[in-house]
Amino acid sequence: MNKLSESDLSVTLNINYRGKQITKTQVEILKSVSETRSQNKTAEILGIPPSTVNIQIKRLENKLDLKLTYSSPAGTMLSPDAELIVAYYNAYLERTSKEKFIACGFISGEVGRILFDDVLVSSFSNVLRLHRSNLTSVVGIDDPYWSYRLGDPVPVAFDHFVMVSKGDFNFKNLLGVNYSAHRIVWKTLKNEKIDFKVSKVVKNPFYAIDLLEEGYSMFLNTCLLRYVKKDYLIETPDYYDKTKHTINFILNKSIPEDEFEEVLYKKEKEIKSAGFDPVL
Repeated sequence: MNKLSESDLSVTLNINYRGKQITKTQVEILKSVSETRSQNKTAEILGIPPSTVNIQIKRLENKLDLKLTYSSPAGTMLSPDAELIVAYYNAYLERTSKEKFIACGFISGEVGRILFDDVLVSSFSNVLRLHRSNLTSVVGIDDPYWSYRLGDPVPVAFDHFVMVSKGDFNFKNLLGVNYSAHRIVWKTLKNEKIDFKVSKVVKNPFYAIDLLEEGYSMFLNTCLLRYVKKDYLIETPDYYDKTKHTINFILNKSIPEDEFEEVLYKKEKEIKSAGFDPVL
């Protein structure tokens, strides 16, 4: 049996631009292009085919609706938007190499951005890896199931689920999100004796919102409704109150609880405007 060493472990994080996911591979491609000014050299450095470099860039441009590269006599150059993405990524790499940071899941991240100046938002599976590697000072938790498993939770806000779809809502073609409070919805549907099927499970609720375009239906956190297309159908289920759940934070003794509660009080209106019900 092999012996595990710390060098065998790694954390994979994604960047989000206006709710659209930029994968680590895509940002590494942009980073390398900025340094080499060559897609062929980037492919060689990253050990991938040149066609993959081009495809990933074009795919990302279409997703973000941004121009990311252009040709010049000096080679392939990054657009100002792409340079901003790379600069953000480089700043993240520098920050995480020096200090612990505030890490939140995608839902708790909507609150975390209100409460803190510098927040890392990622899938909760990544947040868990960071926490277990002792790299976090504060953790935002999307699903209350994990709260007491990670420390002493401080409740910050309440959230609910609503039904969202492009056409008629289809209980037999649902989207699920890993490490989310969807388990509360599934339990509620069973108790309500509603037959349902989860057809696809993803890590990122923003990716799930994109998939609605393909005909899936989903129970979406009310705090994320502002990211949904205006022509999509939004319904409040009869069992809306039963989907209520708490968004918690683990402070890890980095902030005195009374100081944190004072911040919550000051930010109460902003938390409510973000689609949550403040606990205070």
